[in-house]
Amino acid sequence: MRILPALAVTGGLVAALLVASPAHAVEPAPTNIKLSWKPNATERIVVSWDEASPVANVISLRQRGQTKVFRSWSTTAEQPNSIELWTGAVSSSYAGMRDGLPLELAVSAGSDGPEALSPGFDADVPVTPQRVSSTLAASGAMTVKWKSPPLTDLTPNDPLDLSSPVTYQAGYDAAGFSKIKIGGRTTATQLTYTLRSAHTLWVDAYNEWGSSSAYNFLSTYPTSVTAKVPAWAVYNRAAKITGTYAPAHEQRQIVLQARNTSTSAWYTVSSGKFSDGTFSFPFGTGGSRQYRAVAPATWFGNTLAYQGVSATSSSTTQLDVFGFFVSPQIGTYDRNTAGVYVYPQANTTATLQRWNGKTWTTVGPVAVKNGTGKGYIIAPKAGRTAYRYYVPATVYGGARFAAAYTNTFVNNVIPGMSTPCLPSQGCHYSTAPR
Repeated sequence: MRILPALAVTGGLVAALLVASPAHAVEPAPTNIKLSWKPNATERIVVSWDEASPVANVISLRQRGQTKVFRSWSTTAEQPNSIELWTGAVSSSYAGMRDGLPLELAVSAGSDGPEALSPGFDADVPVTPQRVSSTLAASGAMTVKWKSPPLTDLTPNDPLDLSSPVTYQAGYDAAGFSKIKIGGRTTATQLTYTLRSAHTLWVDAYNEWGSSSAYNFLSTYPTSVTAKVPAWAVYNRAAKITGTYAPAHEQRQIVLQARNTSTSAWYTVSSGKFSDGTFSFPFGTGGSRQYRAVAPATWFGNTLAYQGVSATSSSTTQLDVFGFFVSPQIGTYDRNTAGVYVYPQANTTATLQRWNGKTWTTVGPVAVKNGTGKGYIIAPKAGRTAYRYYVPATVYGGARFAAAYTNTFVNNVIPGMSTPCLPSQGCHYSTAPR
């Protein structure tokens, strides 16, 4: 037997090992990548492509000119050469890509094969609505206007451009966790609604790529007001109307209102700005009437404090009257002047009264003009006698004032004699006690 040299055997093995394995063909990149909206469904887009032979594909979302992948999807070789994507997952807001660059989708053959790029496109949700104005009518209706600045189109006429306008949905949150809609979606950029309870208004802006929300568009809270009004007061004497308002953390305008009867119109008596939740007004000289304190609705930035009104309180104002004798002492049958002052300076008729030791008796009427009256008496007997005036309720300047008695003033008669004053001269005779 012929034995082959070991070297020859070894050389044959080496030659066999050096024979090349068959080469695998590289899958070409997909072609004809198209973007379109799914028919009758504006919340989904369709990405389609062509390829030489069925192969798994990877679809990647990124910004034009960048390599960072924000999101990716995959298909198998058995699936069609297309995929539907939810617009919310593709929009710029999903991955925080609002930095002025358009988007593109890359479709690759396999996980590491060559790729092709879609046309660039914009996928921005609307700019968050911005409040322009808020107006509260006397009826309680709130009118709110806003704007949503237009987006800059970086890829004009891209395959996914639509001409649909931005729409808005407004609503309110009354409990801190619920969203209650007001009406339906609209293209209008203003809303009028009436809601007197505390709430927060929100406005959502929608386009084909999703929505943006202004959650704290404006907020409101109620105001409570209390007022303490003197139930009885004397004209032009020191007295105050005091009260509180809450919340107390803001400076508020407080208006003191009054009306002359329970059916007449309210009018403003005084107003001022107050802090720390308390207020005080001079009681004034307006007569008997009803009062209330009002904290008008006030805006603090985008927060509205609703109007607050206190309970209605009635107050009676009494005439301020004063009686006196001109002469502190007279002789018998001398005439003494019994004067009376009335405030406010009304025209009325007062009644002079005398104490007879048991009760007050009427001496006679005394005319009062512009707040001043003069009565005259003759005391035929020596002694001290107490007098007073009764001034009836009256109306002055349209305001009502309650009746009043003056202070008690004393006529001191000493023995003496003078010519009597006759009743025709305006004198009243009064018999002093013995």
